Amino acid sequence: MDELEFRRRIYAEPNSKDTELKHAAGEAPGRDAFWQELQALDAQIGQAAKIPVPDDLADRLLLQQNLVVHKQQKRRHRWQLAAAASVAFAVGLTFTLNQRTQNDLGTHALAHVAHEEGFVDTIDEGVTLTALNTKLAALGGRMDSMPGQIYYANFCDFDGIRSLHVVMGSEQGRVTLFYIPKEGNQRLPERFANDRYQGLGSDNSNVHMAVIGTEQQQGQLKPLMQQISNHYQSL
Repeated sequence: MDELEFRRRIYAEPNSKDTELKHAAGEAPGRDAFWQELQALDAQIGQAAKIPVPDDLADRLLLQQNLVVHKQQKRRHRWQLAAAASVAFAVGLTFTLNQRTQNDLGTHALAHVAHEEGFVDTIDEGVTLTALNTKLAALGGRMDSMPGQIYYANFCDFDGIRSLHVVMGSEQGRVTLFYIPKEGNQRLPERFANDRYQGLGSDNSNVHMAVIGTEQQQGQLKPLMQQISNHYQSL
């Protein structure tokens, strides 16, 4: 057996009991000593690999695995809660904004009338239909006629929107009429009220119209709004 084959075999199996390998070890000087060195090295490696395994190693590994899974589930649960909270917040915010948008014009109309209660009751500028239409043209509209006397007509700041504020007569006393240009997503509810006033809203081609009267005038507001809407034209 040549040297290369001898070394290949003892490297592959240092503790081989093969008779041919033992015979080859004696054929050349130094082979037997080299083989013994490899056997000693293999024994050292085997001894080093014999690390004692704790009795509770399986339990520890299982516990560690469970902790990892728990942490992953906890992170996932937190993310799901955060996502759900975000969605709930977005839905709630959208609902709130929508409610606010839909109610702001009606609420503002009621507050506007309450603020000018004494003024509305006494003002009389004898406004003609021509004078009304001159101002209404700036909002893109005109009236063919009005169902009552016009006591007052002037521009006002209606929740940030330049609108036309009108005080007019009816069978049961004065009422307030607002022409509000449509801007953004603002809406005017068909009905709105507080403990003092009642209001009706009408959505026309380019303006919202709001009629506000006292609680005693509630019955006449609907036919009055119908007449106003029928006689309004957009330019």
